[in-house]
Amino acid sequence: MKRVFFLGCNALGDTLCTTPVVRAFRKGHPDFAVTYVVHNATYCRVLDGNPDIDLVIYNEHLWLHGDSGVSEEWMRSLPLCIEEAAPVYHFDMTGVCRRAESFREHIATGFSRLLGIPIDTVRPVVHTTPEERRLARSFTHGPYVVFSMHSHANPVLRDGLGAKDWQPEKWIRLAQHIRTEWGWDVIAVGAEGDPQRPWPSVRNLYGLPIKIVAALLERASCVVTLENGLAHLCAGVNARTVVLYSRIVPLEWAYPRESTGAEVIYEDPRIIPCDRVIAAVENIAGVGCPSVVRE
Repeated sequence: MKRVFFLGCNALGDTLCTTPVVRAFRKGHPDFAVTYVVHNATYCRVLDGNPDIDLVIYNEHLWLHGDSGVSEEWMRSLPLCIEEAAPVYHFDMTGVCRRAESFREHIATGFSRLLGIPIDTVRPVVHTTPEERRLARSFTHGPYVVFSMHSHANPVLRDGLGAKDWQPEKWIRLAQHIRTEWGWDVIAVGAEGDPQRPWPSVRNLYGLPIKIVAALLERASCVVTLENGLAHLCAGVNARTVVLYSRIVPLEWAYPRESTGAEVIYEDPRIIPCDRVIAAVENIAGVGCPSVVRE
């Protein structure tokens, strides 16, 4: 069987944005066995169950050392049977960002151009299983909104807040409005190491497996998120989403045009009023509609 290898050493959002390229390759070359080698980070498990990938190798070298030392000899050290020459595609985010034009197109389009594999969609490929969806349902028994309040690529400004951050008092007011006016649950998600907010109106579910997070986003009444990897994950499961999108990042990177349930507020988050976000959540979640939780 003919084989092809994809290599990636990217953050969550960028890893998700490689999946349209893998899908395009699979469509054009159905007779190839596709192996994707990624670093051994917990969020890379978002590739589990991807129908376009035959085998995912989670590699400690990529996790500890990045791309340094990647060579033909290193490839042959992987637990693979490499008997003949095979195409190797490297998802290099720095290569995507070398051209000024890249900042005026979606990241997935940049990867497509870099690797020379045309794509017809930029929406990430994410597959959640019935078991993952069942586990997600166990965390809440009614309508709920998910908060994603952290971004790791987030330059810190003089007042100590990141350039992508929305002020804590606005998150608190939004959570209180959701709880008291609509009677919905509010869940905050993030990585295990992200600072958790000890707010009585918000239930923290940090450190969940990334595929369980995907299933939570998928069935939420709405997700309110900064520009971050979870915003791309929302696009992958077509979650109903309000994105507070800082102007330090190109709008073209915001969300796939195929995401039918997303509203992007493109502004300095510091000047986005809470009332504007409340109105966006009402619109996206369909407040007043009888069916606000996806099954």
